[in-house]
Amino acid sequence: MSEKDAQLQDEDHVISIRYIFLHVKESTPLPPALWDLHDSNDSLKKVSSSFRFVYEAKFTPPVYCIIPLNKRYLRSWTLVVPHATTVLQVVRNNWGPSLEDLIGELISLGIPFFTPKVSSSPPRRLPRPRTVFEDFSRPSSFQPNAYTYKIYELRREDFLKHPHARAALLRGGILWRLCKASFEGRLDLVNGPSSDVRVFGEAKRFPSPTSDGGTTWAAWDDILTDDEVDLICGVYHVAVEDGRRNQWTTLSWWPRPNIFEKCGLWTGYWNTSCELWFQRRLSLLRCGEAKPLKTREWRSALKYSQNKTRQLCDLTEEASARFIGKVLG
Repeated sequence: MSEKDAQLQDEDHVISIRYIFLHVKESTPLPPALWDLHDSNDSLKKVSSSFRFVYEAKFTPPVYCIIPLNKRYLRSWTLVVPHATTVLQVVRNNWGPSLEDLIGELISLGIPFFTPKVSSSPPRRLPRPRTVFEDFSRPSSFQPNAYTYKIYELRREDFLKHPHARAALLRGGILWRLCKASFEGRLDLVNGPSSDVRVFGEAKRFPSPTSDGGTTWAAWDDILTDDEVDLICGVYHVAVEDGRRNQWTTLSWWPRPNIFEKCGLWTGYWNTSCELWFQRRLSLLRCGEAKPLKTREWRSALKYSQNKTRQLCDLTEEASARFIGKVLG
């Protein structure tokens, strides 16, 4: 599951995954040769990383800060990842040595991360300017087709010109994939928060790490509003004709992140199975052979081996967190 080019459709990989699932189901440990987090496997313990990793419980949910050991690579912002499995991928692949190099690797795989810039200045409560002016509501007679899809792509492309739209890449997963081509060649993406972060970003408060108790720090980073996420995913609210007023059903060309991240394809990075699914659907949409789906239809269409995938991912995350606490902490 950590190999970006491994296809689950290949028979050899299917056998390997079934073998791993058997151990997970029976709660028996994997052999040390197949599990580098095993107490008897020293391969990860011997890797020399360019970073130190700090578990930060003051964020909700908790995260891991990645800090360069070489001071010349320190920046005014911090690189933060939400998953212990990501930390171990950094170690396994010896990514680095700079934060920009590391972000480039995370972006190439669609792995979620954040780049908060810490400031002692309190967040200013200014109204955020609107960036989405489109009305997502449609009449009951709405019949989307390939032309409708093309209009959606153009509107999405226009929105992604905003500097703070880099937040779509930071989210990873389906948002990352929908925006990937639009961001190619933009070198500023790896250089921390955008120039508009104080206008379109969000500041999370947390206490000072010192004992004075007087300063509250604010960590700024680019974020997307719900409307911006809906624009990227191609959401429509279609009126329902059933004799009742103000009844709507939600359709979308692509699944929203909260749906996709719980599906059986998603393992924390954009794997080959994700890309095969994406390319098949994109081809059907552009030739008019696929339609936007309802939320419950997306859940059904993306189920795959959902429970087994989530169980394996959760157990791997727990094991990774324990390893970091014992060896890298």
